[in-house]
Amino acid sequence: MHPLVVTLALLSVVSLLAKPAACADDHSKAVKKSRVYRGLTASSEKTRLQTILNCRRTSVHLNAELEVLLAASRRNISEAETANTVRTSTSELLYLVGTLDQPDVESLFIDALESPLVSVRMLAIDILGQHQFHGSIDFLKRQVSCPEYKQMYGFRFNLLRAFTRMKHPDAIDFLTVLLPSLDGQLRHLIDTALESATVQDFQGDQERFAQWQARNEAPAKKEEIQDDDKIVFKTAGYESESANRIKFAKNQYYGINIYAQRVMFIIDHSGSMEDQWGGMSRLARAKLELIKVIRELPEDTEFALMFYETGVRLWRNELVLASESNKLEAIASIRRLGYGDRTNTYGALRESLAFDNDLESVFMLTDGRPTIGATVEPAKILADILGRNRFRHLNFNTIGIAVNPNTEAFLKQLADGSGGEYRRAL
Repeated sequence: MHPLVVTLALLSVVSLLAKPAACADDHSKAVKKSRVYRGLTASSEKTRLQTILNCRRTSVHLNAELEVLLAASRRNISEAETANTVRTSTSELLYLVGTLDQPDVESLFIDALESPLVSVRMLAIDILGQHQFHGSIDFLKRQVSCPEYKQMYGFRFNLLRAFTRMKHPDAIDFLTVLLPSLDGQLRHLIDTALESATVQDFQGDQERFAQWQARNEAPAKKEEIQDDDKIVFKTAGYESESANRIKFAKNQYYGINIYAQRVMFIIDHSGSMEDQWGGMSRLARAKLELIKVIRELPEDTEFALMFYETGVRLWRNELVLASESNKLEAIASIRRLGYGDRTNTYGALRESLAFDNDLESVFMLTDGRPTIGATVEPAKILADILGRNRFRHLNFNTIGIAVNPNTEAFLKQLADGSGGEYRRAL
């Protein structure tokens, strides 16, 4: 064959091989030139958030912009990992993309489970569970082996909640296996979720649901027959009507059940706590209730105390076991507590969020509105604290002593927004 013909043939082959790469490169450039992509990756946070808002308003077109949204999401994740923090716009973008039921979207979040930044992984876990991406279940199971699962209550809560949202038999089976290893608040929450499981959680598979019931209800029935004396029945006002089944008695504080294994009690001792209430000062009555609950804590419970007025003070800088000696020291510290000045509610709440990653639940008692601190506006306090708690998952239970309607509304919103309960002290 003539050398010129051979050369032309080789050039044709090279040209054909180069075309896909060139096309892919051109396509990538087109994506990056997209107005939506430029808005979602702009340096201005305001521009990013406005672009996301525009995308939401035209959600019918989101699938048409899928490649652009995926490319912008990957860049946002990469920037978060470099900066070691997740911007609000990144979080909002990922939740928006998570609404699209597409294989490439599921792959994006499965890949994000390998991120070195734990907040990115927690976002991915939450989105995969919330939107029931069933192909991710086996990948989510691997997160139990991560160090954060053992070290951070918020990570455990986030992961296990994702499984409860899946509505899939593999998720229910995995939670059933995990249940014996759980304790405290999570043990209660997952136990409740499993008790509430229906055939819908098994995707309508009646046979598999019946098999699961048979495996997991027989031991409970046997225990019920052998240990009748341990069972107490629900009484009016003891629990919500949705929990209308046999329960074991729990330790309580102002009528709120304490399920947490690691708990903090926060008490306001500002000047207004000196006011009389029911024949003694508000603080004196609050001390009696706190001492009572400390005495009744099981020995395997870990607890912490925080006292606040203008300043915020911890009794100990770490959680301690509820041993007899620790209880006596805590009670002595409570008895010595005197009256302070103003009410730094925001400072106390911020301190509790930063206290210990394994802390599960907080009980905060106060008699008045915030009067000092970085902010004293209830709406701003709620927005900041609940925002910071988004993946911390602290359970804030609140108790109000002689509070006015505005303060009561604030305490209720704090409790409701974190999965806690509010009580008015009587």
